[in-house]
Amino acid sequence: MAIWVDRAQALCGGRPMRTDTLHMTLAFLGMADAEKARDLAHACRQWRLPTGSMVLNEPGRFRNAKVVWLGPSQPDSPALSWLYDANEQLWDALSSFGWPRQDSRYRPHISLLRNAGPAELDDLRGPAIPWTPERCVLVASEPTEGRSRYTVLAEAPLEAPRG
Repeated sequence: MAIWVDRAQALCGGRPMRTDTLHMTLAFLGMADAEKARDLAHACRQWRLPTGSMVLNEPGRFRNAKVVWLGPSQPDSPALSWLYDANEQLWDALSSFGWPRQDSRYRPHISLLRNAGPAELDDLRGPAIPWTPERCVLVASEPTEGRSRYTVLAEAPLEAPRG
């Protein structure tokens, strides 16, 4: 994955994500008070989310957020139904804690850069990365100088891969 981060930064500038914290977000919750986070951490240990495999090989961009990312080239492939099922199950569980479902459609990706410049991504290529999630965690993010510090609050069990 580091080769993608390096190539993206060479093309777009911006701040590279640390390769030891690269992750795929299933749901972004925003701010939560300590009690709500504690309740959620306790509950998520009881959930079982589906898992499977994918190949990450298609760069993309969230222009407004100035983020360059890597995701599957065919995000609507039936082979990724496990991932969309996990996203749906997660939001169903989160709604009982008062989090409203996201307005936008889920787009599986791993962020490579923040504050990326406006370069075109047509020239950004790298090796295909086979990827199978090993765990699903609830993470608290605390902004620090120029970066965020991630703290794992809990882990949700994964079901055996489909297929």
